[in-house]
Amino acid sequence: MEEILRALMIDTRKMGLDPTRRELINSLENLMVVANISRVDGFGDLFARMALGDTAILVDGHAEAVLCETTGWQTRAIKEPDAEMSVRGPREGFVESVITNISLIRRRIRVPHLWVENHEIGKLTRTTVSIVYIKGLATEGVLGELRERIGRIEIDGILEGGQLEDFIEDTPYTLFPLLLRTERPDVVCGSLLEGRVAVLINRTPHALILPAELTMFLQAPDDYYEKVPIGSFIRILRWASALLAIMLPAFYVAVTNFHPELIPVDLALRISGTREGVPFPLIVEVLGLGLLFEILREAGLRLPAAIGPAISIVGGLVVGEAAIRAGLVSPAVVIVVALTAIAGFGIPVFSAAIAFRLLQFTYTLLGAAFGLLGVQFGLLLTVVHLCSLRSFGVPYLNPLAPFIVRDMKDNLMRNWWWGLDTRPKLVGHREPRRQPRGQMPSPGEKSGEEGGEEK
Repeated sequence: MEEILRALMIDTRKMGLDPTRRELINSLENLMVVANISRVDGFGDLFARMALGDTAILVDGHAEAVLCETTGWQTRAIKEPDAEMSVRGPREGFVESVITNISLIRRRIRVPHLWVENHEIGKLTRTTVSIVYIKGLATEGVLGELRERIGRIEIDGILEGGQLEDFIEDTPYTLFPLLLRTERPDVVCGSLLEGRVAVLINRTPHALILPAELTMFLQAPDDYYEKVPIGSFIRILRWASALLAIMLPAFYVAVTNFHPELIPVDLALRISGTREGVPFPLIVEVLGLGLLFEILREAGLRLPAAIGPAISIVGGLVVGEAAIRAGLVSPAVVIVVALTAIAGFGIPVFSAAIAFRLLQFTYTLLGAAFGLLGVQFGLLLTVVHLCSLRSFGVPYLNPLAPFIVRDMKDNLMRNWWWGLDTRPKLVGHREPRRQPRGQMPSPGEKSGEEGGEEK
C-alpha cells in the first residue's frame, strides 16, 4: 500500500503528469511497483476484487479503474498434517491459501508445462478453484469432463472441498470415496507425475486427486520412502487390516451361530463357556459393542487434543471391563470388536476407513441372518458394485479389474524405483514411458578393478 501512495503522491509530481491527459492510466501502471496490476471497466469485477483485498485507483474522467493486488490474508504456518503423518517423508502440508499450496507444488515440479487453471465458484463466496496438471501427461478427456462439471455448478458458496466433491464425482450413491483427498504436496506431485489431475480449493487445506482408484486409498507415502521389502510388507499388512476390519465380526457371528463345526473343539467349548449368563444374543453383543466403540472414537476426535486419546482409550478399557464383569457381554466379543477397531486404524485414508467400518455392520447382519452364505453374498455384491464404479471414466478397481499386468508391479506390493519405468496404462497413456529401462544398480567391472588396485 505504501508503494501505491508513493507513486501517486511523489512520483506523479516528479514526472509532471497531467490528470486530464488520456494516457494517465498507462503512466500510473508504469509507476506502480506491485506484483499484479490490471484494469476493469465494470462495477461487478471492481467490487469482487476489492472484497478480496485489492486496491482500486479511480481517475476522474476515465471509464476504467486500475486494480493493484494488495491482498494480505493471514494464513497459518506450513507444518506436517496431523491426519497424514509420515516417518521419513517431508514435513510440509497444505494450508488454507491456494496460492501457497500451488507454490508448494511448483517447488517440487519446476517445469513450464505445469499448468494451473483458475475457476470461480459461488455467487456469494466467489471461491477460487484451481485445476493443476502437467500439460502433455494428463488426459484431455478427463480435463474436459472436469471443466464441464465445474462449469455446471451453481451455488451460493463453496466453503470446503467436500462440497465440490459432491458436484463432480461420478456416482453419488456409494459409500466409497471416488476422489482422493490429501493434505500432502508430495502425494499430489506423485499423482501429477503419473498423469492425474489435482483440484485445489481456496480456504481449504485439502487437494482432490482424480481419477482415483481403490488401491490408492490403501497406499501411504512411507511405502515409497522405505526399502522395497519393508514397503511391500507394510502394504500387505494394510490390505490384511482392511479385510480384517470388514470381515472379522461377520465371520465370528456366522461361524458361532451357524457353523460351530469349523471351530476347534477346545476353542468352541471355551467360547461357549464365556457366553454363560450373557442375557443378549450374539448379534446384539457385537453390534452394541461395535457402536459403543464408534461413539468412543467420535468422542476422541471431537474432544481437545490433550484429553481426546486418553478419554477414548480409558473409556474403552473401563466400559469393556465393566461390561464383562457385569455379564452383559462375553470376553470373546470384546476381543473381536477391539481387534476390528485396531485393524480399522491401519487404513491410511479417513474417508475409506469410514466406508469399511459401515460395511462391517452390514456384513455382520448378513452373517447373523444367513451365516457364511450371507457373508459371501454380501462380499459378492460389494465386488460387483466396485466393478461398476468409475472415477472420471477410469474403473475403480483398476488395475485389478480390468486386470493389467504391467500395473500390478506397484499395486498390492511395491517395486523398486528403477523398475517403475512406465506410468499407469489407463491414466498415463499419453506418455507411457516414465524413464529408460536398465537402471538397476550393479557394480561394474571397472569399479571393481579400481577398488582392487587401491586396496
